[in-house]
Amino acid sequence: MHMIKNIIFDMGNVLMRFDPMALASHFASSQEDQKLLCEHVFSGPEWYALDAGSIDEEDALSSILSMMPDRLHAAAEEAFRGWDRYFGPIQETNDYARSLKERGYKLYLLSNAGVRFARYRTRIPVYDCFDGVIVSAYVRQVKPDRAIYETLFSTYELEPAECFFIDDNEQNIAAARDCGMQGLVFTGPGPLPSFPPLF
Repeated sequence: MHMIKNIIFDMGNVLMRFDPMALASHFASSQEDQKLLCEHVFSGPEWYALDAGSIDEEDALSSILSMMPDRLHAAAEEAFRGWDRYFGPIQETNDYARSLKERGYKLYLLSNAGVRFARYRTRIPVYDCFDGVIVSAYVRQVKPDRAIYETLFSTYELEPAECFFIDDNEQNIAAARDCGMQGLVFTGPGPLPSFPPLF
């Protein structure tokens, strides 16, 4: 049995709260309009293409606006360009990550996110604790595809059996296990795995 030495964290809804309806509420007042923003700005194919690094932000925005009523174009553009101002931390998991770092574990971030990540990364309270970061848009690979896990292992010379992954998506954890990692599907506040100090 290998000893766990590396803890890998997902970002959205693990370290940072990503709630599309809550984000949309900052840019539209009616629930109907919020749902449209949620559907087209934060949940449409352009969002996933941004994560994959296969479209740039301006092309994504043009495509989003083409699907929306004219009356919402200004709100949609504002939401698209400014949503990360409201992207806030989940303090419990950030505190947990920092405690693991203090006990000798190496920490890594493995996230599906667009190139906008460069702008908001320092909003993650434990960003300074990471020993390595893999973001999908920069490597043009996305979870749960095996390739992005292999990129993590090869980039940072990690042994999968020595890694533990925390993600809110069951498919991503299943893929991690297929690669030889242990993992936990994070479902919100509650007990997190206990690891012994490494030193």
